Amino acid sequence: MRVHSKAAVEDRAPGRGGTLAPRTGATTWEWSDRTRTLTFLLLALVAIPVGMAEEPSVSYIFPAGGQRGQCVEFKVGGHYLHGGAAFEMLGAGVTATSRIVKTNTVWFEGPVMPLPASQQAEDYPKDYVGTVTIEAGATPGPRSWRVGNSQGVTAARPFIIGELPEIVEHEVDGSPLPVRIEVPVTINGRIFPREDVDIWTVFARAGEEYVCDVQARRIGSPLEARLEVVDAQGKRVVEAIASATHETQLSFKAPHDGLYQVRIHDINFGGLQHYIYRLSITRDPVVQSVFPLGGRGGTRTLFHLSGAALPANAAWLDLRTNGSPVTTRFSFDHRLANAVAIEVDTLPEYLEPDPEPKSLPQATVDIPAVLNGRIGVPGDVDEWSFRARKDQQLELDLRARRLGSPLNPILTLLDASGKEFAKNDDLSDEETDSRVAFKVPADGIYVARVEERYRGRGGSRFGYRLRIAPPPLSDFAVKLGVNALNVVRTEVGLTEEQRKKRPAPKPASLRIDAERIGGFNGEIEFVIDGLPKGVSVKGGKIAENQTHTELVFTAASETTIGISHLMIRARAKLGGITVERMALWPGDVTQAPVGDVALAVAIPTPFRVYADYLLAYGQRGSLYRRHFFIDRGGHNGVLTACLADRQFRHLQGVIGPSVEISPNQTEFKYQVSLPPWMEIGRTSRSAVMVAGIVKDGDGSEHEVCFSSAEQNEQIIAVVAEGMMRVDADRRSILVEPNSHTEVRVKVHRDKSILDKEIALELVLPTHFRGVTAVPTKVSPGETEATLKLQFASNRSPFNMPAIVRATTLDRHNPHVAETSIDLVAPE
Repeated sequence: MRVHSKAAVEDRAPGRGGTLAPRTGATTWEWSDRTRTLTFLLLALVAIPVGMAEEPSVSYIFPAGGQRGQCVEFKVGGHYLHGGAAFEMLGAGVTATSRIVKTNTVWFEGPVMPLPASQQAEDYPKDYVGTVTIEAGATPGPRSWRVGNSQGVTAARPFIIGELPEIVEHEVDGSPLPVRIEVPVTINGRIFPREDVDIWTVFARAGEEYVCDVQARRIGSPLEARLEVVDAQGKRVVEAIASATHETQLSFKAPHDGLYQVRIHDINFGGLQHYIYRLSITRDPVVQSVFPLGGRGGTRTLFHLSGAALPANAAWLDLRTNGSPVTTRFSFDHRLANAVAIEVDTLPEYLEPDPEPKSLPQATVDIPAVLNGRIGVPGDVDEWSFRARKDQQLELDLRARRLGSPLNPILTLLDASGKEFAKNDDLSDEETDSRVAFKVPADGIYVARVEERYRGRGGSRFGYRLRIAPPPLSDFAVKLGVNALNVVRTEVGLTEEQRKKRPAPKPASLRIDAERIGGFNGEIEFVIDGLPKGVSVKGGKIAENQTHTELVFTAASETTIGISHLMIRARAKLGGITVERMALWPGDVTQAPVGDVALAVAIPTPFRVYADYLLAYGQRGSLYRRHFFIDRGGHNGVLTACLADRQFRHLQGVIGPSVEISPNQTEFKYQVSLPPWMEIGRTSRSAVMVAGIVKDGDGSEHEVCFSSAEQNEQIIAVVAEGMMRVDADRRSILVEPNSHTEVRVKVHRDKSILDKEIALELVLPTHFRGVTAVPTKVSPGETEATLKLQFASNRSPFNMPAIVRATTLDRHNPHVAETSIDLVAPE
């Protein structure tokens, strides 16, 4: 839903163009001549610059979820996946295709990027299609997915199983077009291209209350969503943006019958293919926070609720007795609210008075106990008094962020005189909760002070649970730093010269962190299940009193290429007995931890591409050519060159073809098309990639690739004025049904191409209906021609300009010029 050109693109970087047929990979792996040179520098090459054998990566899955009981077709935006890749989805209740395959990629160019934003790196993922079947009884919530090929495996990303009916945005280019929806619904959309705004329209009756909830950050999207609701007269009803800890959510009560627009865009008006979101609109109650954040097992506890469309602000809940956290849904007149996490403990519970009488001292509590409070207003400070005995070992564990609270607490311990003798802010760089352990120096009253780190923050959501008790029994837990590892296999048979050009592959490292509980400080050893033959590991333990280690993985030359699933078990002695814990990569309050680590043994890329440095002018609307050399490294098969999936600069609309390089060929020319609308004087920089099939010693075939961001290998062009300009006799046309009109077009050519015939056409966005135009030609020596337009009775909305495009009929050196015409529908 945004202005500017669109192209469905395959095997080239995006730009203003058409559709190229997908190239089928040769392997299935389961699991300008007219430029004026500014500078030409030939460097003496001692060694070919080091480039990259590209690991696969992904930017998104779209849609990023689906309803229970449905089969969902999805697209994965991937880089360096070639013709396809192995795909897996972890978790119960889902069955996904084992392989995703390349399909046409929809691209919207969007607005021209100004400096310095255009100098940032940008990815250009290709779309790969697959399906997942979700069981009707599947538990709602996230599942994890990843992809892999012969050069690696990606980290796991979330896919959400929902309960509401779902729709997927039908993306069209141009200004926003409102789309009517029925609630309840979960909308899968994306903000693409930059500055995009999506508009969803719902009919509401006066007094009806609606809740709009965005999932973006939770599904790995960079979108910082702003929601706005406006009525039929364009008057704003309500708006909301995301916070540091919570995603965008709002509720509104319709003041009168009518259509209401729910508008969503990025707060910074960003947008790209990976700016995906899930927007749920419902009239069901939504619980945004509860207080207290937990309770004692085996009791009936009253929880105070805040949220939207809640029939009541409090509800009773029977807590089970086993002392473990629960996820529950409050029910109101047979209407279920969303799932919320409740912590359950075995200790007595105390509840902060609400509202707390700050003028009166807090009563002394008996410990051990769990103290439930909240920083209800900015600047609020809670103080809890408790009695302790000399030499008593105590631990004060404050849980807030771990339970979904936005509170960033500071926990301070004071003695009876008010003297501070212990304080904690964050448990770690990643964990903002607090914990203090101490040995009581003397009998007496002690005070635990709780405050928000940032004095301007506070509110009903800023709850916490402070557990004061003897330290737990000695124990430990281990957390994995990543859930995917790529180990490039050692190359064999290289000459000394080749070894200089190809440094040995870096080993893969896996950080493992230990949480030491109850004073445990012993050594922790690791056992790895599922390690493939030929892969070795160094660093298999965490030493005494240490909190982390690095496991370093290497793969010998004979190791089979493929993906293995590792389970890492940690062992230590507790009280003389060896106990075992599974190493997990952490979840959150909605997702259980998982212990699976995907290890890909990757095949190295034998070939490299290099070039001499070149900086030259390039006419916009023309081709720009670059000469490259290939160090094949023993590879004698066919290679394919194209623009790389990941670029170190925004491409500014530059596109390039897929070029086949014959066996044993050691150099090639690659050409890119500079769009006619590029800004003069800007510098265009782009990178190429080269892919080919490598046969392994066991006879298996693997598609590998190489790209380089080294300056010598960049395609660098300073944008100059084009060789042609085109003007139309009018800038807009009134589109009357069942009518026709003519547009006179004048073409201005450089004298060097006056003898070239020109094709003249009207390029329409793919979603336009009811408009046709017969292409024509401008003969050599002539400067004008007429385009004849026909309008049907039925037409689509005209939400962006049509393009008048002139192209010289020169197969080797075509030149392109464009101008735009607005099509205007009558009132």
